[in-house]
Amino acid sequence: MLANTKDLAHNSEETNRVIRVDQQLQLAVGGYSSAGQKFENQDAFAAYIPQGYELNTKGAVVALADGVSHAEQAAQAAQLSVTQFIQEYYATPDTWSTKHSAAKVLNSLNQWLYSQGGLCESSVFTEPKAQWLTTFSALIVKSTTGYMFHAGDSRISQYRAGQVISLSRDHNLRHAQSKAVLTRALGADSHLEIDVRQIALQTADVYLLSCDGLHDFVSNKQLAQLLAKLPPNPSTTALELCSNNIVAQALANGSNDNITCLLLSVHQIPNLNQDEISELLLSKSIPPALKIGQMIDGYKVLNILHASTRSHLYLVKHAKQAQPVVLKAPSQNFADDALYLQSFIREAWLGARISHPNVMRIANANDSCFLYHIGEYIEGQTLSSWMQEYPKPTLHQVLQIIGQIVSALRMFQRLELVHRDLKPDNIMIDQYRQIKLIDYGTVWIAALDEQLSIEETVPQGSLNYIAPETLLTMTSTHQSDLFSLGVICYEMLTGELPYKPMKRAEVTFKQYQQWQYRSAKQFRPDLPVWIDITLQQATRADPQKRYQAYSELLTDLTKPNVTALAAYQQQPLLQREPVKFWQMVSLLLTIALLVSLFV
Repeated sequence: MLANTKDLAHNSEETNRVIRVDQQLQLAVGGYSSAGQKFENQDAFAAYIPQGYELNTKGAVVALADGVSHAEQAAQAAQLSVTQFIQEYYATPDTWSTKHSAAKVLNSLNQWLYSQGGLCESSVFTEPKAQWLTTFSALIVKSTTGYMFHAGDSRISQYRAGQVISLSRDHNLRHAQSKAVLTRALGADSHLEIDVRQIALQTADVYLLSCDGLHDFVSNKQLAQLLAKLPPNPSTTALELCSNNIVAQALANGSNDNITCLLLSVHQIPNLNQDEISELLLSKSIPPALKIGQMIDGYKVLNILHASTRSHLYLVKHAKQAQPVVLKAPSQNFADDALYLQSFIREAWLGARISHPNVMRIANANDSCFLYHIGEYIEGQTLSSWMQEYPKPTLHQVLQIIGQIVSALRMFQRLELVHRDLKPDNIMIDQYRQIKLIDYGTVWIAALDEQLSIEETVPQGSLNYIAPETLLTMTSTHQSDLFSLGVICYEMLTGELPYKPMKRAEVTFKQYQQWQYRSAKQFRPDLPVWIDITLQQATRADPQKRYQAYSELLTDLTKPNVTALAAYQQQPLLQREPVKFWQMVSLLLTIALLVSLFV
């Protein structure tokens, strides 16, 4: 991480001036800061450009802070803000989106700075604490997108095609000739209001982060003239020299404040098309179908667990490992299917980052020339098979299983993941009724969704378990997983599906109202009414009318929801029990017909 001019120059020597990562996103950074006419420099900047997969999942970060001069700990607040923001941002889960990660870090940072202010109480007297206040501006560059986070009157600007434009909005108020009054800053309030903006990057862009001691005295026209002197693909040294010249211009123009300039140059951005992605995915060979007794990378095939046109699963044992494991490899039939291979690789990537007792563990075979991954061996059966053995389980048995699935899905939600293919065949259950979610190659990952990828043209999920909003709008959230879970719960209790089964994937419904729920009591009359109400709420076609949290579903499955039950009782019989209503109507019509025949 680069925290000031001296550190920046030292680090740039170690990285040969221009930082190149993965031959796709190529960046360079350089900056300069001066106390100007003031005794103390209360500005701070920092930058970090990682290497390898971290650049793909988290991106590169530049940040600048300008300590509020009247705060006693202004310089410390600025320095801490930029360094801690970068350190904590890279400590967030790889699966989180950029905005979610940055927001979490900034809120935590703001809370700490704010807690340092206020009153300091002792047994003798009460005195005000030293305030930690600073403006803050950060730019995170990931794939082809820049993410801005800004509070205060420091500024983020863009130099493109010979012009400088301000991308951020100054949070201050100016009254006539008086000095501007800052309206937002980190540490000023327990609730942080921060501007967030997303911008599309272009090759040759230069982004400038500055404090008010600079941009209040150097116009955008002057900045453009100075930035125009940069060579193509400027090195860190060139960016540092340009930053120094910009600071010197601010001093020459009469700046009486600290002056800081930080430049980020975009040399190249990713531009993968489908053919290039296919080539990248095929850098490893798909292993041929294996037979019992054959070996691959030291793994001996003990049994063939599953073989289909999509994938092969083998029970294998390595001489250096005590327990057998499962080796999963894609089928040769999908050698040219980039979308399928991408999901296969995503499953391995995600499996290495998930640790939960109800989710199958996966290890990627990084050092192999073959495309496969290793998963834990689960002795048990799929939930589909279990349901065949237990066609009418007790509510307690169902709750034991649903509770474990919810535990796994809550972890997915915390990591900004959506399973998208939750169904009985993707849930294993052992003899102790411990469940494991398996096969999560279709999982939506917030962090990877931000990157350039192959566009999905079909909804992800399995027929009759996929949420209606996914079918209609191609979108999936944790509520989509909740819908699938509701369908599974319904099926476990009744052996049927809450909606009339679809025969094929084509969706003829255009509105949520066209999905007609079938009462669970129609298939299992012994179920309490409140369970039927709960299942209906969990599987509502409209996600806005569905449960909003897994805890709500679990609570209503455990005990009757008195409010929902009362509302149900007030509904007309046609709405409460349409089957019984039409049975009564049919009976009355039959009686009327018989009466008319004999009168």
